[in-house]
Amino acid sequence: MLCSWILMAALINPWADQVVSFNPGSGGSPGYDDPLTCLGPPERFSGEAGGMPGVVTPFAPAWGLDELVSLGQGGSIVLAFDTPVTDDPLNPFGIDLIIFGNTGLLDGSYPEGLCSGFFGADGGQVEVSPDRVNWTLLNIEADAPWPTIGWIDSGPYDTAPGTHPADPVRPVDPAVKASSMIGQPHEAIIDLYGGSAGGTGVDLGAVGLDAISFVRISVDDAAFLAPELDALVDVGRWGDATGDHLVDVNDLLTVVSAWGQTGGLLADRTFDGVVDVADLLTVLDCWN
Repeated sequence: MLCSWILMAALINPWADQVVSFNPGSGGSPGYDDPLTCLGPPERFSGEAGGMPGVVTPFAPAWGLDELVSLGQGGSIVLAFDTPVTDDPLNPFGIDLIIFGNTGLLDGSYPEGLCSGFFGADGGQVEVSPDRVNWTLLNIEADAPWPTIGWIDSGPYDTAPGTHPADPVRPVDPAVKASSMIGQPHEAIIDLYGGSAGGTGVDLGAVGLDAISFVRISVDDAAFLAPELDALVDVGRWGDATGDHLVDVNDLLTVVSAWGQTGGLLADRTFDGVVDVADLLTVLDCWN
């Protein structure tokens, strides 16, 4: 029974699973034309193929041709989840879906990492649907703050991975406004994320939907900006404390080894700021 469940867990993940359709439009970023880059998790480390590898941080967003897809004027992409994204009030902050682009922060004190504004917030209209027939327009933009972060203990321009990965299925608290990052140093900005890897959160219940399987992102024919997209993530209450997309004995050991610790660790699966018995029970609940 356990082996069959682990096999099932390997096949079910929180990332978008399929590209249903893709029209790049006109005027998008040259070379960023592979829609398959939107499948899988958001980037933690960028630029390997370009010979300039570095950690993804709010001041150094993903930029590789093999990491992002760009939509120009009149462009659109439809992505699908094999397992529907459901509205769940017990998700952290009630958020059900996260969209990752490549927005970044301007550094007013380079290379210290002092936010003086945003760059690359290029928009993109977002619609969701349970059946590809009935679409609901969301009052958000696809390529928007919060910028992606790979590790919560990395500096703004590090070239080597950190030791504490940010959690891509943990949304940023929507009560914290992205504008609060302006004027803040890198360390304070990371604290605002609360362990999240960033992105734009969506509460399906807020638009009257119980579940969706399709997300369409499009750009107006007259748009001036071309958004770049990285990933779509189903939030869920995931028991994966190791980040390997399985829920097994390794997750139990991770929770136990981090017992009592705080600071947005992956082991904190209840998103309450501390690793304790509730996280252990969450792992077990997802396991069985």
